[in-house]
This record gives sequence, structure tokens and C-alpha cells, in this order.
Amino acid sequence: MDFLRIVRSLEEFLYEVMSWLVFYPKTMWRALRHPLEILRYSEREMSDKPDDQFTDLLSPPLFLMITILLSHSIEIASHQVLPAPSTSIGKELMASEQNLLILRSILFAIYPLMFAMRRLKRQKLPLDRETLRKPFFAQCYVAAPAALAMGIAAILARAHAVEAQLAGIILCLITIIWYVGVEATWLHRQTRVRMAPAIRSALGTWLAATLLNSAISVMVLGL
Repeated sequence: MDFLRIVRSLEEFLYEVMSWLVFYPKTMWRALRHPLEILRYSEREMSDKPDDQFTDLLSPPLFLMITILLSHSIEIASHQVLPAPSTSIGKELMASEQNLLILRSILFAIYPLMFAMRRLKRQKLPLDRETLRKPFFAQCYVAAPAALAMGIAAILARAHAVEAQLAGIILCLITIIWYVGVEATWLHRQTRVRMAPAIRSALGTWLAATLLNSAISVMVLGL
């Protein structure tokens, strides 16, 4: 009986992983082509029963984690040497690919968390585990393409060729403009705030998330 349960678990695991080959590019395409629609889609799906949620796309946190894994894989394939951490916990984390991926997932998840909190504040909704879940899940959808683009931009910026470094800087700027633009438009439509204040709010939230991300990175890795 235990053997059959193990076999069934392996079957489910294999199907789940192989389904990512179909649903990951589909989710990425939707997030890039229709970012506002995928934010609305996530909020609609979160109103369904758990078994009925995200049946035609990857769930938002899983989508973000797979994207960070993809970005990490591209970095490994580029054979770049990362700066050595100066803290003991940083050295332990860098010694394990699994721990490093977990850290990177947590660090980039700061962005959807901060934008979800700003959304609740603008709508004057209470901040608790239930109210935060829906906007956080939605924000993971648009954070994932930004995470991939920023990861590639960082790889290019660390390259030796000046052309690659310039391409990395341009890609970074385009990504920030796209991400902040999507967030500002989403805030404008959801809270009815005017576009100019929405842009300032989105940019301020992005800067706050970036500062928090950088501060944690310095404390943990000492880079």
C-alpha cells in the first residue's frame, strides 16, 4: 500500500513538473502582453474554491519562484563568478544553490508584498493575513517578468564587454519603467486616484522595496 502511494505521488509530481512546460510560457506571455488583465484574473481566481483556482495558468507564487529559478539557471550558464559574501551566514547560503534560490525568492517577493500593502492602504482596508493574500498573489504575476528581466540585466552588466554592460543598463531601465508603469496604472484604475499621484506612489513603493531588498542583502550577505 505504501509503495502504491509512493507511485501515485511520483505520478502527480511528474505530471505537475511537465505541465509547467505548457503553462509557464503561457503565463509569462499573459503577464507580458496583458499585465493588467492578469492582475484582474488573479483576484477573480482567489475568490474561487482552492481546488478551482488557477486551473489554466500557474499560480502566482509558483510562477515567481520558477522565474527566479530560470534566472538563476541563466546566471549559472553564463559562468559568471558572483562576489564572495563577507558574513558567515552569507557564506553558508552561497555554498548551497537551494538556500541561495530561497533567499532570492524571498528578496524579490518583497516587491509584490510592498505593492500589495500599498494597495490595501490606498483602499483603506485592514491589513491582515486574509486581506493581504489576494493582492500579494496578484502582484506576483507582474513581479515575475520584472525579476527575469532584472536578472538578465544584472548578468549583462557584469559582463566584460562594454556593449553588454550598456545593454544591461538599458534593459534595467526599461524593466523599471514597465514595472512602475503597470503598477501606477493598476493603482489608478483600482483606487480611482489620479494618474500623476499614482505614478508617484508606484515609484515610491518601488524605491522603498528596492531599499529594503538592498538592506537585507547587505545584512545577510555583506555585499
